[in-house]
Amino acid sequence: MSVLAAELAQVSVFAGLDESELASLAQNAFVRRVARGQILFSEGEPSDHMFLVRSGRLRVFVTSARGEELVLSVVNPGESLGELSVLDRQPRSATVDALEATELIAVAGDDARALLESNPQALHAVAVALAAGMRRLSGTAADLVFLDLPRRLAKLLLSESVAAADGSLLSQLAMTQSGVAARLGVTRQSLNRALSALTHRGWITVEGTTVRIEDVAALTNFAES
Repeated sequence: MSVLAAELAQVSVFAGLDESELASLAQNAFVRRVARGQILFSEGEPSDHMFLVRSGRLRVFVTSARGEELVLSVVNPGESLGELSVLDRQPRSATVDALEATELIAVAGDDARALLESNPQALHAVAVALAAGMRRLSGTAADLVFLDLPRRLAKLLLSESVAAADGSLLSQLAMTQSGVAARLGVTRQSLNRALSALTHRGWITVEGTTVRIEDVAALTNFAES
């Protein structure tokens, strides 16, 4: 089995495929590298590939006629993107750029479609991935309507947090404050006020693009209130 075929087998969308199916997908697949800030594809472009993230992080966003951005999701290693356009053959529904240097495996759309049409298991895996994306978008939409900015920010910080060596929680957002603001659907000034409010309460400490969560219980209770 080739290196690319072996990597495709590790992605949930293609898990369970036999070696011949993986080899068929890998035959026309190739590695794509994008630098931090570089656009992978833009909203409205024709779609001819789906992508699997080897390393790095990408953001998926839409832009208004006035140039305002709303970040829909962040895609992490081991995840895929572009399945929707592969299925319906429609132009890209959003723009994707790299939050950091990112390496992807590009799978030809025609190859992916042929596999999905012949393999119910693979089609089900893609359907599950799309359903998970819809659930995330539904949650984001609900948060925008029902939660004020400080609570949305608290929820985001908690969801992005990882345990540090000293046992505390660190939230590495891997983007500028303007990028975080776009992810929350607000201005940078509003984000700064929300960060200051949480810092003033002693719940977080801001260290560049890293936020240390000083009081996990209090921040969690606040986000859920």
